[in-house]
Amino acid sequence: MKHQYLLLVLLGMAAFTCFPPVSAEEIGNNQGWYVIHCNVYGANIYLDDKFIGTFPEGALTVPVNITRPYQKLTVKKSGYSTFIDTITKVPAEGDMVDLYATLRGLPSVTQAEIIGDVGWYIVHSNVDGATVMFDKTEKGEISQGMVYVPVYSTATPFHSYTVQKDGYTSFTGIIDRVPLRGESVDLYGSITPADKPTLSPTNDGGDIGWFNVHANVDGATVIFDNDVKGKTTKGTLSVPVFVTGTPYRAFTVNKSGYVPYTGTITRYPAKGQTVDLYATLNAVPATTQPTTVPTTKSALPPEIAVLALIFGGVCIGMSANYRK
Repeated sequence: MKHQYLLLVLLGMAAFTCFPPVSAEEIGNNQGWYVIHCNVYGANIYLDDKFIGTFPEGALTVPVNITRPYQKLTVKKSGYSTFIDTITKVPAEGDMVDLYATLRGLPSVTQAEIIGDVGWYIVHSNVDGATVMFDKTEKGEISQGMVYVPVYSTATPFHSYTVQKDGYTSFTGIIDRVPLRGESVDLYGSITPADKPTLSPTNDGGDIGWFNVHANVDGATVIFDNDVKGKTTKGTLSVPVFVTGTPYRAFTVNKSGYVPYTGTITRYPAKGQTVDLYATLNAVPATTQPTTVPTTKSALPPEIAVLALIFGGVCIGMSANYRK
Protein backbone atom coordinates (compact mmCIF):
# COMPACT_ATOMS: atom_id res chain seq x y z
CA MET A 1 0.00 0.00 0.00
CA LYS A 2 2.83 2.39 0.85
CA HIS A 3 4.51 1.64 -2.45
CA GLN A 4 1.30 2.42 -4.34
CA TYR A 5 0.95 5.75 -2.49
CA LEU A 6 4.57 6.67 -3.25
CA LEU A 7 4.05 5.81 -6.92
CA LEU A 8 1.02 8.11 -7.10
CA VAL A 9 3.01 10.98 -5.55
CA LEU A 10 5.85 10.49 -8.03
CA LEU A 11 3.42 10.42 -10.97
CA GLY A 12 1.78 13.62 -9.74
CA MET A 13 5.14 15.39 -9.43
CA ALA A 14 6.11 14.27 -12.93
CA ALA A 15 2.85 15.57 -14.39
CA PHE A 16 3.31 18.91 -12.63
CA THR A 17 6.86 19.20 -14.00
CA CYS A 18 6.03 18.26 -17.57
CA PHE A 19 2.77 20.21 -17.70
CA PRO A 20 3.15 23.25 -15.41
CA PRO A 21 -0.03 25.14 -14.59
CA VAL A 22 -0.87 28.05 -16.84
CA SER A 23 -1.06 31.35 -15.02
CA ALA A 24 -4.01 33.70 -15.40
CA GLU A 25 -1.78 36.06 -17.34
CA GLU A 26 -1.19 33.46 -20.07
CA ILE A 27 -4.86 32.91 -20.80
CA GLY A 28 -7.93 35.02 -21.05
CA ASN A 29 -8.61 38.16 -23.04
CA ASN A 30 -5.33 40.04 -22.64
CA GLN A 31 -3.16 37.90 -24.89
CA GLY A 32 -1.50 38.63 -28.20
CA TRP A 33 1.56 37.19 -29.93
CA TYR A 34 4.95 38.30 -31.18
CA VAL A 35 6.15 36.53 -34.33
CA ILE A 36 9.96 36.80 -34.23
CA HIS A 37 11.96 36.40 -37.44
CA CYS A 38 15.74 35.95 -37.67
CA ASN A 39 18.28 35.24 -40.41
CA VAL A 40 20.34 32.81 -38.27
CA TYR A 41 19.07 29.36 -37.27
CA GLY A 42 19.73 28.38 -33.64
CA ALA A 43 20.24 31.92 -32.29
CA ASN A 44 19.14 32.55 -28.69
CA ILE A 45 16.16 34.86 -28.10
CA TYR A 46 15.69 37.10 -25.06
CA LEU A 47 12.73 39.33 -24.24
CA ASP A 48 13.55 41.85 -21.50
CA ASP A 49 16.66 39.73 -20.75
CA LYS A 50 14.44 36.66 -20.20
CA PHE A 51 15.53 33.66 -22.27
CA ILE A 52 12.66 32.59 -24.55
CA GLY A 53 14.25 29.89 -26.71
CA THR A 54 16.28 29.30 -29.86
CA PHE A 55 15.25 30.13 -33.39
CA PRO A 56 13.71 27.24 -35.33
CA GLU A 57 13.64 27.22 -39.10
CA GLY A 58 11.26 30.01 -39.98
CA ALA A 59 9.79 32.14 -37.20
CA LEU A 60 9.08 31.74 -33.49
CA THR A 61 5.67 32.75 -32.09
CA VAL A 62 5.69 33.98 -28.49
CA PRO A 63 2.55 34.78 -26.43
CA VAL A 64 2.50 38.16 -24.68
CA ASN A 65 0.26 39.76 -22.09
CA ILE A 66 -0.73 42.98 -23.86
CA THR A 67 -1.29 44.79 -20.55
CA ARG A 68 2.37 44.20 -19.61
CA PRO A 69 4.23 43.84 -22.93
CA TYR A 70 7.95 43.25 -23.36
CA GLN A 71 10.18 46.28 -23.95
CA LYS A 72 13.37 44.86 -25.50
CA LEU A 73 14.36 42.14 -27.96
CA THR A 74 17.85 40.62 -27.82
CA VAL A 75 19.16 37.93 -30.16
CA LYS A 76 22.64 36.46 -29.88
CA LYS A 77 24.74 33.58 -31.12
CA SER A 78 28.44 32.79 -30.91
CA GLY A 79 30.28 34.13 -33.96
CA TYR A 80 27.68 36.83 -34.67
CA SER A 81 27.17 40.40 -33.51
CA THR A 82 24.47 40.67 -30.85
CA PHE A 83 21.17 42.19 -32.01
CA ILE A 84 19.34 44.50 -29.56
CA ASP A 85 16.24 46.52 -30.38
CA THR A 86 13.45 48.29 -28.52
CA ILE A 87 9.99 46.83 -28.97
CA THR A 88 7.64 49.69 -29.83
CA LYS A 89 4.60 47.77 -31.07
CA VAL A 90 2.10 45.95 -28.85
CA PRO A 91 -0.30 43.46 -30.46
CA ALA A 92 -4.00 43.98 -30.10
CA GLU A 93 -6.00 41.35 -28.26
CA GLY A 94 -5.78 38.10 -30.23
CA ASP A 95 -3.58 39.73 -32.86
CA MET A 96 0.07 39.27 -33.92
CA VAL A 97 3.01 41.66 -34.38
CA ASP A 98 6.11 40.74 -36.42
CA LEU A 99 9.58 41.45 -35.00
CA TYR A 100 12.74 41.12 -37.10
CA ALA A 101 16.34 40.50 -36.03
CA THR A 102 19.36 40.47 -38.34
CA LEU A 103 22.65 39.02 -37.10
CA ARG A 104 25.96 39.80 -38.82
CA GLY A 105 28.81 37.34 -38.77
CA LEU A 106 31.97 38.41 -36.96
CA PRO A 107 35.29 38.24 -38.81
CA SER A 108 37.30 35.06 -38.29
CA VAL A 109 40.03 35.20 -35.64
CA THR A 110 43.28 33.29 -35.23
CA GLN A 111 43.87 30.70 -32.55
CA ALA A 112 46.16 33.10 -30.71
CA GLU A 113 43.36 35.67 -30.56
CA ILE A 114 40.93 33.08 -29.22
CA ILE A 115 43.32 32.21 -26.40
CA GLY A 116 43.55 35.93 -25.59
CA ASP A 117 39.78 36.24 -24.90
CA VAL A 118 38.78 38.40 -27.87
CA GLY A 119 35.61 40.49 -27.98
CA TRP A 120 34.46 42.95 -30.63
CA TYR A 121 33.39 46.54 -31.03
CA ILE A 122 31.24 47.14 -34.10
CA VAL A 123 31.41 50.82 -35.07
CA HIS A 124 28.54 51.97 -37.30
CA SER A 125 28.71 55.16 -39.37
CA ASN A 126 26.89 56.77 -42.28
CA VAL A 127 30.03 57.53 -44.36
CA ASP A 128 32.14 54.78 -45.92
CA GLY A 129 35.90 55.43 -45.85
CA ALA A 130 35.75 57.30 -42.54
CA THR A 131 38.61 56.49 -40.15
CA VAL A 132 37.85 55.06 -36.71
CA MET A 133 40.13 55.98 -33.80
CA PHE A 134 40.04 54.41 -30.33
CA ASP A 135 41.56 56.99 -27.99
CA LYS A 136 44.45 58.01 -30.31
CA THR A 137 44.94 54.65 -32.05
CA GLU A 138 43.66 54.09 -35.59
CA LYS A 139 41.47 50.96 -35.79
CA GLY A 140 40.27 50.85 -39.39
CA GLU A 141 37.91 52.41 -41.93
CA ILE A 142 34.16 52.22 -42.29
CA SER A 143 33.08 49.83 -45.05
CA GLN A 144 29.45 49.14 -45.89
CA GLY A 145 28.44 51.21 -42.89
CA MET A 146 30.61 49.55 -40.24
CA VAL A 147 34.02 48.34 -39.08
CA TYR A 148 34.88 45.52 -36.68
CA VAL A 149 37.45 46.25 -33.97
CA PRO A 150 38.77 43.22 -31.99
CA VAL A 151 39.82 43.87 -28.40
CA TYR A 152 41.14 41.71 -25.59
CA SER A 153 38.90 41.65 -22.54
CA THR A 154 42.01 41.55 -20.32
CA ALA A 155 43.74 44.51 -22.00
CA THR A 156 43.69 48.15 -20.87
CA PRO A 157 40.22 49.44 -21.82
CA PHE A 158 39.66 52.25 -24.30
CA HIS A 159 37.78 55.34 -23.13
CA SER A 160 36.57 57.06 -26.32
CA TYR A 161 36.19 56.57 -30.06
CA THR A 162 36.24 59.03 -32.96
CA VAL A 163 34.88 58.76 -36.50
CA GLN A 164 36.52 61.24 -38.88
CA LYS A 165 37.01 61.99 -42.58
CA ASP A 166 38.30 64.96 -44.57
CA GLY A 167 35.45 67.29 -45.42
CA TYR A 168 33.30 66.09 -42.52
CA THR A 169 32.81 67.18 -38.94
CA SER A 170 34.27 64.49 -36.67
CA PHE A 171 32.18 62.54 -34.19
CA THR A 172 33.51 61.50 -30.77
CA GLY A 173 31.72 59.19 -28.36
CA ILE A 174 32.38 57.53 -25.01
CA ILE A 175 33.22 53.83 -24.59
CA ASP A 176 31.62 52.78 -21.33
CA ARG A 177 32.08 49.01 -21.42
CA VAL A 178 34.46 46.28 -22.59
CA PRO A 179 33.06 43.28 -24.52
CA LEU A 180 33.49 39.87 -22.99
CA ARG A 181 35.05 36.97 -24.86
CA GLY A 182 33.06 36.30 -28.03
CA GLU A 183 30.72 39.24 -27.32
CA SER A 184 30.13 42.28 -29.54
CA VAL A 185 29.33 45.84 -28.50
CA ASP A 186 27.79 48.28 -30.99
CA LEU A 187 28.99 51.91 -31.23
CA TYR A 188 27.45 54.57 -33.47
CA GLY A 189 29.01 57.68 -34.98
CA SER A 190 27.30 59.75 -37.70
CA ILE A 191 29.28 62.55 -39.34
CA THR A 192 28.04 65.50 -41.41
CA PRO A 193 29.73 67.47 -44.23
CA ALA A 194 31.83 70.35 -42.87
CA ASP A 195 30.40 72.82 -45.39
CA LYS A 196 26.87 72.07 -44.30
CA PRO A 197 25.48 74.74 -41.94
CA THR A 198 25.58 73.37 -38.43
CA LEU A 199 23.87 74.51 -35.29
CA SER A 200 25.90 76.18 -32.59
CA PRO A 201 24.93 77.07 -29.04
CA THR A 202 24.70 80.74 -30.02
CA ASN A 203 21.88 80.03 -32.49
CA ASP A 204 19.36 79.53 -29.76
CA GLY A 205 21.25 80.25 -26.60
CA GLY A 206 21.35 76.54 -25.72
CA ASP A 207 23.55 73.46 -25.89
CA ILE A 208 23.33 70.87 -28.66
CA GLY A 209 22.76 67.13 -28.57
CA TRP A 210 21.98 64.69 -31.37
CA PHE A 211 19.44 62.08 -32.36
CA ASN A 212 20.64 59.35 -34.73
CA VAL A 213 17.61 57.95 -36.54
CA HIS A 214 18.28 54.46 -37.96
CA ALA A 215 15.98 52.95 -40.59
CA ASN A 216 16.07 49.92 -42.86
CA VAL A 217 15.14 52.03 -45.92
CA ASP A 218 17.29 54.73 -47.54
CA GLY A 219 15.61 57.95 -48.68
CA ALA A 220 12.93 57.75 -45.99
CA THR A 221 11.67 61.09 -44.63
CA VAL A 222 12.16 61.71 -40.90
CA ILE A 223 9.69 63.93 -39.06
CA PHE A 224 9.92 65.03 -35.41
CA ASP A 225 6.40 65.89 -34.26
CA ASN A 226 5.37 67.94 -37.34
CA ASP A 227 8.88 69.18 -38.21
CA VAL A 228 10.59 67.53 -41.23
CA LYS A 229 14.26 66.84 -40.40
CA GLY A 230 15.56 65.25 -43.61
CA LYS A 231 15.98 61.85 -45.26
CA THR A 232 17.95 58.77 -44.27
CA THR A 233 21.22 58.03 -46.08
CA LYS A 234 22.78 54.59 -45.73
CA GLY A 235 20.29 53.83 -43.02
CA THR A 236 20.92 56.88 -40.79
CA LEU A 237 20.01 60.52 -40.31
CA SER A 238 21.64 62.72 -37.65
CA VAL A 239 19.28 65.31 -36.16
CA PRO A 240 20.78 68.10 -34.00
CA VAL A 241 18.56 69.46 -31.21
CA PHE A 242 18.95 72.09 -28.53
CA VAL A 243 18.85 70.45 -25.12
CA THR A 244 17.27 73.57 -23.61
CA GLY A 245 14.55 73.80 -26.26
CA THR A 246 11.04 72.37 -26.20
CA PRO A 247 11.52 68.59 -26.38
CA TYR A 248 10.07 66.54 -29.21
CA ARG A 249 7.64 63.81 -28.24
CA ALA A 250 7.39 61.55 -31.31
CA PHE A 251 9.15 60.77 -34.57
CA THR A 252 7.80 59.40 -37.84
CA VAL A 253 9.70 57.75 -40.70
CA ASN A 254 7.88 57.31 -43.99
CA LYS A 255 8.47 56.59 -47.67
CA SER A 256 6.17 55.90 -50.60
CA GLY A 257 5.38 52.20 -50.86
CA TYR A 258 5.97 51.55 -47.15
CA VAL A 259 3.80 51.65 -44.04
CA PRO A 260 4.84 54.74 -42.01
CA TYR A 261 6.59 54.06 -38.70
CA THR A 262 5.88 56.23 -35.65
CA GLY A 263 7.79 55.96 -32.39
CA THR A 264 7.84 57.77 -29.06
CA ILE A 265 10.83 59.86 -27.98
CA THR A 266 11.32 58.92 -24.34
CA ARG A 267 14.93 60.03 -23.89
CA TYR A 268 16.50 63.39 -24.75
CA PRO A 269 20.24 63.90 -25.36
CA ALA A 270 22.37 65.94 -23.01
CA LYS A 271 24.99 68.41 -24.30
CA GLY A 272 27.26 66.65 -26.80
CA GLN A 273 25.40 63.35 -26.32
CA THR A 274 23.80 61.17 -29.00
CA VAL A 275 20.56 59.21 -28.60
CA ASP A 276 19.72 56.45 -31.11
CA LEU A 277 16.23 55.95 -32.49
CA TYR A 278 15.24 52.97 -34.63
CA ALA A 279 12.50 52.51 -37.22
CA THR A 280 11.61 49.47 -39.33
CA LEU A 281 9.50 50.14 -42.42
CA ASN A 282 7.43 47.32 -43.91
CA ALA A 283 6.33 47.33 -47.55
CA VAL A 284 2.66 48.04 -48.17
CA PRO A 285 0.93 44.71 -48.93
CA ALA A 286 -0.07 44.25 -52.56
CA THR A 287 -3.82 44.44 -53.16
CA THR A 288 -5.89 42.73 -55.85
CA GLN A 289 -8.82 44.33 -57.63
CA PRO A 290 -12.17 42.63 -56.98
CA THR A 291 -13.70 40.80 -59.94
CA THR A 292 -16.69 42.70 -61.37
CA VAL A 293 -19.84 40.61 -61.45
CA PRO A 294 -21.84 41.09 -64.72
CA THR A 295 -25.13 42.86 -64.08
CA THR A 296 -26.81 41.98 -67.42
CA LYS A 297 -28.58 38.70 -67.89
CA SER A 298 -27.39 36.48 -70.71
CA ALA A 299 -29.83 35.37 -73.41
CA LEU A 300 -31.37 31.90 -73.24
CA PRO A 301 -29.63 29.23 -75.31
CA PRO A 302 -31.48 28.47 -78.61
CA GLU A 303 -32.47 24.97 -77.49
CA ILE A 304 -34.18 26.32 -74.36
CA ALA A 305 -35.99 29.01 -76.39
CA VAL A 306 -37.38 26.46 -78.87
CA LEU A 307 -38.65 24.20 -76.07
CA ALA A 308 -40.31 27.19 -74.41
CA LEU A 309 -42.15 28.09 -77.64
CA ILE A 310 -43.35 24.50 -78.17
CA PHE A 311 -44.53 24.26 -74.57
CA GLY A 312 -46.38 27.55 -74.94
CA GLY A 313 -48.09 26.40 -78.10
CA VAL A 314 -49.24 23.16 -76.51
CA CYS A 315 -50.69 25.06 -73.56
CA ILE A 316 -52.63 27.41 -75.88
CA GLY A 317 -54.03 24.47 -77.91
CA MET A 318 -55.18 22.61 -74.80
CA SER A 319 -56.85 25.77 -73.50
CA ALA A 320 -58.79 26.19 -76.80
CA ASN A 321 -60.07 22.56 -76.78
CA TYR A 322 -61.12 22.94 -73.18
CA ARG A 323 -63.25 25.96 -74.03
CA LYS A 324 -65.06 24.01 -76.75
